[in-house]
This record gives sequence, C-alpha cells and structure tokens, in this order.
Amino acid sequence: MPQKFLPLAALTFCVSVSLPAHAQAQQGAEGGVRGRIVDSVTGRAVPTATVRLMRNQRVQGTVETDTAGAFSFDRVPEGVYSVEVEEQGFLKAVQADVRVVLRRVAAVEFALVRGSDETLAEVVVSARATAGDPRATPNTVQLEREEIRRNPGSAGDVFRALDVLPGVVSTGEFSSFTVRGNGPRDNLILIDGIPFDKVAHFDESFGEQEAVDGGGRYSIFAPNIIGRAKFSPGGWRAAEGGRNGSLLELEIADGNPVSSTAGARVDIIGVEVDYDGPSYVADNTSLLLSARHFDFSNLFEAIDEKDIGKQTLTDFIVKSVTDLNDDHRLELLAIQASEDSKRTVENALESENFEDVGLEDTQQDNTLFGVTWRWSPGEVAQLRNTFYYRSSDTTGTEGEAYPDLAGPDPTPATTPVRENILSIKERETEIGWRGDFSTVLGSDGIFSAGARVARVDLDFDRRLSGDWIRYVYEQSDFRPDPTRQFIVLTPEEYNSTLNAAETQIAAYADYAWTIGDFTWTPGMRYERDGFSGKSVVAPRLLLSWQPDAVTRVWTGGGVYYQTPRYLDIAADPSNLDLKSERSTQWVLGYSRHLRDDLRFSAEGYYQKLDDLIVFDDRTTNIATNSGEGSATGVDLMLAKRMSRSWSASATYSYSRARRDDKLGEGEYASDWDRPHAFGIVGVWQASDRWTFSAKWKYASGRPTDAFVVHSDVLGDAGPVRYSKELTRTNAERLPAYHSLSLRADYQRRFGPLSLVAYLDILNVYGRENANGYEWDERRGVNIIEGLDEPLPTIGLRFEYSWTPGE
Repeated sequence: MPQKFLPLAALTFCVSVSLPAHAQAQQGAEGGVRGRIVDSVTGRAVPTATVRLMRNQRVQGTVETDTAGAFSFDRVPEGVYSVEVEEQGFLKAVQADVRVVLRRVAAVEFALVRGSDETLAEVVVSARATAGDPRATPNTVQLEREEIRRNPGSAGDVFRALDVLPGVVSTGEFSSFTVRGNGPRDNLILIDGIPFDKVAHFDESFGEQEAVDGGGRYSIFAPNIIGRAKFSPGGWRAAEGGRNGSLLELEIADGNPVSSTAGARVDIIGVEVDYDGPSYVADNTSLLLSARHFDFSNLFEAIDEKDIGKQTLTDFIVKSVTDLNDDHRLELLAIQASEDSKRTVENALESENFEDVGLEDTQQDNTLFGVTWRWSPGEVAQLRNTFYYRSSDTTGTEGEAYPDLAGPDPTPATTPVRENILSIKERETEIGWRGDFSTVLGSDGIFSAGARVARVDLDFDRRLSGDWIRYVYEQSDFRPDPTRQFIVLTPEEYNSTLNAAETQIAAYADYAWTIGDFTWTPGMRYERDGFSGKSVVAPRLLLSWQPDAVTRVWTGGGVYYQTPRYLDIAADPSNLDLKSERSTQWVLGYSRHLRDDLRFSAEGYYQKLDDLIVFDDRTTNIATNSGEGSATGVDLMLAKRMSRSWSASATYSYSRARRDDKLGEGEYASDWDRPHAFGIVGVWQASDRWTFSAKWKYASGRPTDAFVVHSDVLGDAGPVRYSKELTRTNAERLPAYHSLSLRADYQRRFGPLSLVAYLDILNVYGRENANGYEWDERRGVNIIEGLDEPLPTIGLRFEYSWTPGE
C-alpha cells in the first residue's frame, strides 16, 4: 500500500479518538463478571473453587464457585481486570484482559488442569492452557482472544498473529504461516475440532500445485471471532493426524450467555456486523453471529492499485452453545465464505511496465456445518461426538493479455487477449463424524480414545483450450526438441478429470499415567486412505519429568502421516496411487517458570521425512513418492503473561530443512528453510482506554532457484520473449526479512455506545521484503514479490451492550 495512505489512516484514527464525549463514562459506571469452572478431562463442574477478581495487582473481590461451578461478580466498575482461580488438585489458572463495560457482563470459562498440590501455588497457566499439564503435549502454546486481537501487524488475523510463537514464520503479507521448514500446506487446521483448510480468501491457485504462500490474502475470520488458538509445532499426541507439519486448533468464540453486545463497522471496503449474547430463543443458549461483505474496488482506486482487479468477499459465521443440563452440552457451528475475483484487460494495462498481464475470473464458495454433543457420563469421564458437513466449490478461468503487441499506446480495444486458456472446476464435499472419549483411571491415569470416519466426494476438472507456452522451466522438463528454451503445456498432457468418492477412517488410543515425577503417554493411531487403498499405523510416545513445581523436562516422538492433497490426486489419473508422506519426529524440551508470570522454554527437534510427493515434470503433473528430507533445529522462548499492565515475549529459532527429490540433483534447502528467525513483541496497557503494542521480526531469506536467462526464444515464430531456465533448486537465497509493526488500541464510551478503534501498521519503516520472484518474459527480468511499503490498517466500530432484565 503506498506510503501516501499512511497519513490518511493516522489522521482518521486521531480524529475518531479525539471527538468530544457526550455523556462520557462517569464515576460509578458498572458491569459484571460471571463464569463457570470445569474439569478439563471430565467436563464436570468444579465446586468450591476460589475465584479472585484482580485489578492493578489488587484483589477487588473473592468468591467461591457453587455446585454448578458458577461464580459472579456484580456491580463491577468499568475497566480491565484479570480473574484468578485456585482449587486443590488443580493448577492455578489466570484469565487476563477481562474488560468490563457499562451494562455488559463479561463471561469467562475455565477448564482447570489437574496437578499435584505442590505445583498449585507456583505454576500459573492461562484459562484452558496446557503449559503446566504433565499429560498434555508440552510444546503447545495457547493464544487467547485478546492476544490475537491486539497482535501488532496482524489486524486481528489469527494466522498472522502466530508469528509470535517459536518455530513459526509469517511475513504478514499473506494469511499463512510456515513451521520448522515445512510449508503452509503441511499444517493441520481444526475449527472446533473439525478439519477445515479453506480458511483464507484469494489464494490464487488456479488449479495449480502452489498457491500464494499456501494461504491467501485475507482470513475468513473477522477480528474477535476466534476465541482461542492452540498451537503445537510438532510431536502432538495420537488424537490428531493427516498432516505432519504442525497442529493448529482454532476455537470459535462462544457467545456470551449473560449479556448482549451488537457491533458494526463501516468503511471504504464494506460493512461488518456482529452479535454476541443470549439467543433469546432457548434457555441457557448463547449465540455468536458475524457477517461481513467487502468490496475492495474503492480501496484499490484510493491507493492507486487499479491493476489488482475486482475482489469481493462475503462471510457468515454462526455459533450457538446450549447447556442442556449438567451432563450435556450442544454446540452448533455454521460457516459460509464466498469470494469473487476478476481481472480484466483494463487491469492488466494499469500494471507497471505490463508486469502482470494475467486475466482471471474465479468464484469460490466454502461451507461448514457442525454439530457437537458433549456428554459427561458419571463423574470421571467425557464423551464428545461431532457430526459435520463441509464443501468447497471453485470455478474459474485464466487468460492472458498482450499489450506489447498493441503498439506504443495500447488500449483495451486494441490489446490482443486470449481468454479462458485454463478452465478449472474443483468441488469437494465431506460428511464426517468424530468421537472422542476421555476418562480418569484412578488418581494417576487418563485414558483417551476416539475414531474418525468421513465420506469424501471429489469432482475435479482442469482443461486447456489449446497449447500454452510457459517461459519458466527446469532443465529436466520435457521438450520435444531439447534445444527449445521454453515448455509448452498441451491439452493432451495437461488436462485431467477426477470423479471419485471414498471413505477415510482413523482411530486412536493413548494412556497417560504418572509414577512419581514421571508421566508416560504411549499412544497409537490407525489411518486408512480410501483413495489409495492403503492403511498405516502411527505409534506415539511422550515422557515428561517434573522434578519440582516449576521445572519440566520432556522427550518423545512418533510417526506422522500426511495424506496427499486432493489437488495432487486430481492432477493426473496415475496420482490415485500416491501414498501418504511419512514424518518420523523426535523432540527434547525443557521449561521453567522463573516467576508466576514468566516462563522460559527450549525444545530441540529432529524430523526424518520419507515418501515425499514429487512432481518431476511441469508439462504432465505426474507425481511420485520419491522424495525424502529432514529438519533439525531448536526453538527458544521467554514469555511474560499480562500482569502489571504489560506483557512481552521473545523467541529465537534455528532450523535447517533439507529435501532430496531423488531426481539426480541431490540434496537442497527446503522451499521454507529459514535458518534463523527472531521475534520480540510487547504490549502495554497504558490505561483502561489505551493499549499500545510493538513487534519486530527477523528471518533469514527464503531459498530461491539459480537460473539462466535465454533471449528471443521464439525467434521468427513470434514476438521477443525471454525465458528463465532453472538450473539448481534453491541454490540461492533472497535477502533477509525484517519488519517493525506498531499498534494502538482505543476504547471509549459515548452514552450507551462504545467506540472500539485501532491503528495497526505493518512494516513501519518500509523494508523491501522479497518473498519470491515473478518472471516478466517481455523484458527478461525478475519482478520482486513481497511487502515493500508500510501497510496500515484502521478499524473503527461501534458497540452497544445490554443485559436482559436490567
């Protein structure tokens, strides 16, 4: 985004927070805090727990939970608080950043982690966190709703906010992230426990194998929709599988069961509205609604980026939670995310030096429906059943304009075009069920088991209207004439169609038991891929040693399998025989609570990769499982949770990721290999109104291929064109990435309305951060792709809150 837009955004933000406040928050304006506390294993209420309401390190009130695990603080003055919970046999838990406003009851819920009495007083975890649980995956880190929202440079996007975690790299330009040398497509993403990878808009895949960083431009989740994000960079337990890079569990925020808040935001790109509160339809039922429609055309006009084209999106998210009784809870989730993207010859002519002459017309619709029933039979067990339906429907065409053939002053009417060169249809539907059971065995053991069954229906079609010349190629790509210095995609070799429906099955079991200071968690997972007809067994093992209340050492590992992408299977009929990629992982870690709000952790890891899917010829898209690789590194983190009005964390990761396609070239750096990554982020709550945050990130540059340039490759057969022949895979490296992000959050009440505003600036000092190259065959030069200017985002929304009966 041009730098000229930055003063405009800053001016808008300053004016909005400087408006006179009629009927501003007066002394004595009050709200409330209510919540419920349950056992993380059984889901049962935890009665008689001690709950303290804290502000500025001072106790504002103390209560005990009732027999239903409920507690409340009434007539609480407006401000920012934290809630602390203690109960014998559980680890102390803290939920920071609980904001109380007039007529709103802040709702919080804790799932307490079981622990010994000696750890109770010293180890502190955030609500529902696993940091102190000796039976949980030890390297799991959890981000709460407020942490995601105020992360600088993310504009509330959960995928951009993950870059504060060790081992994670996200440049901020795209809504995606990479972990320990693995790509975005290797990450397992669950939405309320349901696998759903269509989480970003405008991924620009066009049916090809690689998309924009494996992600897209914008997340389908509006800010504040994600209640919490639980992330594990590797080595997780047997309950999840299907990917071998990392595990990201996203939980859509529950609606507030006590008080209601309606919010709206209108700006140059569109409108966003939401509701959070009781359903008013059924008792004990909360409701979260989010709807938005964005049209970026006006924004592109305002910032003089008319070459991008027309992009619109529409998202609807609905979640309701009903407590049927003490034993049963019902959750309903619905997501509808649609997008349209169109790029015409007019947009191509706006491109500087005609660098991007591609034409596009694509539509995509993604849908997810899920029903989850939680049942707590008896006093020591919990059963969770989830039934879901998901679908993804993408259609589109790609073409090309030729402005250099239209004379010195091309116009849309005089510019030759070739439309609909490539047409794609990608439709996939899935109907599935997952069941999970956990129970306490004695005082020292927890047994878990579950199963997954899904019926997947694929309808893929990819067609060329004729031969298509491509000017970037590898030495090994097929050419009828070896002296030809470009490749030609032909309908005969490139077209593919897949219509298939198969059943995917998985089952797992693990058992965690504690003997003295040691906790053992062996597990086993079984998976069957209906498309390949192959079955695999994946053993897992975790050993944790807790010598004292504040120290933990762990080691373990296992085997992880990653099923082929449906797009890979559809690329050629022979790809139905592809088997799952295999990752054998081992970790060794250490963590220590230096204070109750300060934790240090370190984890070393080794990953051996086998049966990697390799596409060895761009003209056919036939794939094999010939590849292998490895990843080795260490992740360090020092994190201070929010206390005394500030929080901060610093991370450093060293990683080396290698690949070998077994095509004769030998070993090379992974596409996502970044040997060094460092980040530091800090948040300061200056007052109840103002919060400021800053983040600085550094990462080694991405590898890139070595190449040679050939000129006038068409000769007398066509116009002057240059080609780029890739000679060695990832033999060179782009410049290092680094950027500074700043954010200011402001909240102010105008009578019954609250203004919520933020100014978020990514890449403040305008570093040219190259993320890759695009080839310009008309001039024979590489075009740097990446964020090279400050990117400001401003959010202005109004909220109205009320409590029924008051």
